[in-house]
Amino acid sequence: MLPSLITPNMPSEDLDRLIARSGRQLFRCIQDKKPSLFNKSRWTGKLMDWSMQNELFKTTLFRFVDVLPALKSDKSLTSHIYEYFIEVDCDIPPFMKWGMKFASYGGFIGAKLLNFFISLTTKGMAKQFIIGENSSQAIKSVERLRSDGFAFTIDLLGEATISEEEAEDNQSTYLDLLDAMDESQTCWHALGAHGINFDFNKDWGYSPFSQLSIKVSSLYSQIRPVDFENSVQAILIRLKKIYRKVIKVGGSLCIDMESSQYKGMTLEVFRRLRSDEEFREYTHLGIVLQAYLRDTPQDLENLLQWSRDENLPIEIRLVKGAYWDYEVITAMQNGWEPRVFIHKAETDVSFEELSRKILENHKICYFACGSHNIRSIAAVIEIAKALEIPETRYEFQVLYGMAEPVRNALRDVVGRVRLYCPYGEMIPGMGYLVRRLLENTSNESFLRQSFVEEVDVETLLKNPERNLQ
Repeated sequence: MLPSLITPNMPSEDLDRLIARSGRQLFRCIQDKKPSLFNKSRWTGKLMDWSMQNELFKTTLFRFVDVLPALKSDKSLTSHIYEYFIEVDCDIPPFMKWGMKFASYGGFIGAKLLNFFISLTTKGMAKQFIIGENSSQAIKSVERLRSDGFAFTIDLLGEATISEEEAEDNQSTYLDLLDAMDESQTCWHALGAHGINFDFNKDWGYSPFSQLSIKVSSLYSQIRPVDFENSVQAILIRLKKIYRKVIKVGGSLCIDMESSQYKGMTLEVFRRLRSDEEFREYTHLGIVLQAYLRDTPQDLENLLQWSRDENLPIEIRLVKGAYWDYEVITAMQNGWEPRVFIHKAETDVSFEELSRKILENHKICYFACGSHNIRSIAAVIEIAKALEIPETRYEFQVLYGMAEPVRNALRDVVGRVRLYCPYGEMIPGMGYLVRRLLENTSNESFLRQSFVEEVDVETLLKNPERNLQ
């Protein structure tokens, strides 16, 4: 068990009461509201509802969604539908039964209509999480989000690249997106503008208008942990070109964390880029840490010590982690001890502990709290108050399309909210889409418990340490 959450300024019991009070305030703000993902008047909502009631259908649906982009013909689509849903005797929702029956009797036309329906539904699901398929759509989307009071960070969809040509294309896509941002941001107004000393060229007076999030695996096709040094150097060649453009447009960059196999490499890329003589004076560079990894506390301690030794301020986005299934399955297949916490409560406790550690080091580390869990969010709010952390040293981040009521409540109560916005084509983004769907329909999903199962507020706000006892 992790140590109890204690701040220098008050007993943990008093802090816990304040966290619960803050959480209740946020819950009052989202009362009678639901994320669009769970809206059963839409096809996406219908599929999510059926998935949460039928485990076999959920597993089958996500397998099918994962392979869907490769199904180019009506014949292959129809055959896969029957292979995935009918032959395994999967309990499917009535509207899908109707579509399949129509396809079986309608021949060529029926297959065409079924293809159209499935593709339309899947694209609708993708649009739930993706702000656009090109830079023009992405810019229009972020401008709409900014008009609603939200900052943004944009991530190019896709898993690891499979060719150097693809890696070059990814680099070009990021550079083109930065050009589009640079052209558009001249017309943007700062979020949270107030006061005579406010910097009107920055959101909230201190944060660049434009931010990119980048996965290192998108920039080099031959990335291999066993070829550590060559991989790091190859990634940096492309990443430096992007970062130069980020600096030119006055933006910020955050290096995403992926599965644990790339963790050491990602951290090393961050350290080298941050300490490069060309970039040392530019402070807007961040790294993501994942609370579900057992060794993240030591990684954080090492990063903070490195920051102090190098006299280089850093930024950290803390998330709980989106590769849990992959990490656990990989460990089981290889007979390894899982590198992630098995129980969700362990991850929740870790998130609060890591948040406290980052906030305690606010003079050298800017904190981005990435969570939809109101208990976790309230803990950060109250820990920051207890430690008397300036508001300019931390913000909150929410995934686009995941938790609209939570993000709106945060905007109204705290005011510093950034949305993580993936963009790109549906095929490269299918892995991201499947992870989001798995996350939202899992039994332990905070959003599912809050907005679908309507679990008691006091239960949701309970200190996660108690769930470990």
